[in-house]
Amino acid sequence: MMWHAVAASVMVGSWYRFGPNVWSLVAIVGAIGIVAGSARHQCKTRRRLAGLAALVVVTAASSWWSQRAVDNFVPPEAGPVDGWVTLTADVRSTGPVSVRTQARWNGHRVSLSAHGSVAFELDNALAGEQVHVVGTFSPLRDPEHWVRWRHEVGTISVTSIGQVAPGPPVVETANLLRRLLTNGAESLDRDDRAIFTGMVLGDDRGQSPLVADDFRAAGLGHLLVVSGQNVAFVIALLTPLTRRLRPAGRLGVVVVALGVFLTMTRFEASVLRASTMAGFSVAAGVVGTPVDGRRALSAAIVVLLIVDPFLVRVLAFQLSALATAGIVWLSAPLAQRLPGPELWRVAVATTVSAQLVVSPLLVITFGSVPLAALPANLLAGPMSGPLMMWGVTAGLVAGVVEPIAPIIHVPSQLMVRWISAVAATSATAPPVMLGLRHLAAVTAAIGLVLLVRQRAARWGAVALAMAALGHAWIAQAVPETGDFAAASGVVVYQGDATVVVLDNPARSEVVLEALRRSGVRRVDAVVA
Repeated sequence: MMWHAVAASVMVGSWYRFGPNVWSLVAIVGAIGIVAGSARHQCKTRRRLAGLAALVVVTAASSWWSQRAVDNFVPPEAGPVDGWVTLTADVRSTGPVSVRTQARWNGHRVSLSAHGSVAFELDNALAGEQVHVVGTFSPLRDPEHWVRWRHEVGTISVTSIGQVAPGPPVVETANLLRRLLTNGAESLDRDDRAIFTGMVLGDDRGQSPLVADDFRAAGLGHLLVVSGQNVAFVIALLTPLTRRLRPAGRLGVVVVALGVFLTMTRFEASVLRASTMAGFSVAAGVVGTPVDGRRALSAAIVVLLIVDPFLVRVLAFQLSALATAGIVWLSAPLAQRLPGPELWRVAVATTVSAQLVVSPLLVITFGSVPLAALPANLLAGPMSGPLMMWGVTAGLVAGVVEPIAPIIHVPSQLMVRWISAVAATSATAPPVMLGLRHLAAVTAAIGLVLLVRQRAARWGAVALAMAALGHAWIAQAVPETGDFAAASGVVVYQGDATVVVLDNPARSEVVLEALRRSGVRRVDAVVA
């Protein structure tokens, strides 16, 4: 339990940044507690007090480390820029003739923006490549803005582009593989290609607002970007090779492969978490002390937050850590207590455990979670693994021999069409959203399933969960009629005809979500 307690302490300390006087006092008190509890012939109570004092010291140290990172956050002065930058993200379109990306410049992380012909010159650059730019730097005005935008100190408005260098060998290799995968996927339709590249590479730039809204409404948004399960599939693909190697060689192959995959997927938070867990597991096996998933998760959290304490504020990292915690702590005992064949029990238990643990954070962040998320994940989830494994193997072949790429990607198209059909069908279901009271009832029911031993009592707990979901369906499944005004300025008039009025300019995804939440399935007229 100590590893898990240390991980929780590091997370608390990284989130709450105390002043130097506070953490110094806490650290001193904790050190005194450790010394007092570590005396010879100590009793169980004193040992527990010493452990608690150690956790206090860990919390204070991580708080100090996080505050130190904030204090070192000093943006340079505004002024002209003429030099090299290293891109840390792929270039993303922000309009018909404008692009934006992130880069590292003189030891700082900045945002790059370009317009007009300069945007077209920058458009094909990938993360890790080095670009010579000329422009103007403007520092951020909000000193706490880094919390939301991940270390950025300001924006460089680029006025001209010079040379482009490929970057280090690892980056060049990763970008070569990435281009092969995307070029091979050109034979797919636009939406299918966007889903494929999102699930295999985490590249969501080509996704249409309608596809993104369907997946978000179905609770499948996590499939459109790379996640921790992609790392598991990479390890599975390496298993036939690493099984024949010695332990040290196995560790080296895994580390190199994960490094390339991390570079290809742009060091997404969930992939960082999963890769660190995988590295711990393989390294522990090499030294002869295997660790389970629970301890590997706690160790990964500690290491990642020491390297980057700001990760604790990244939503993707929070969701990934919570979902993994639900799987490693709840899925196995829940699968043992569910009825039915083993394959079904494991799939249901894994999906329910992950969804249950992340749901409170989703409700706090977005206000609710869709009821369709559970069945949609059960139907679409099993297809994501084969698609990813086929994509990183046959997809590379398709990029090398592009003339036969349409034939190679027939399985990819079938799997993508199935997943998108599940998302579209779930999105057209009545907009039933689960709030905190429904999640509390479902959580209580699952807790009873885990605690009780009698089969009749388990079925009673399942009935309680179904009743909570049924209440949500009855209470919220009826679409609203009359005037529906969203905060975004989208107003829907429903009667003999459905008229949508856009009072203010709104993004496509905002309009689509407003229509979906109001129960609109057909639009007769739009007034903009």
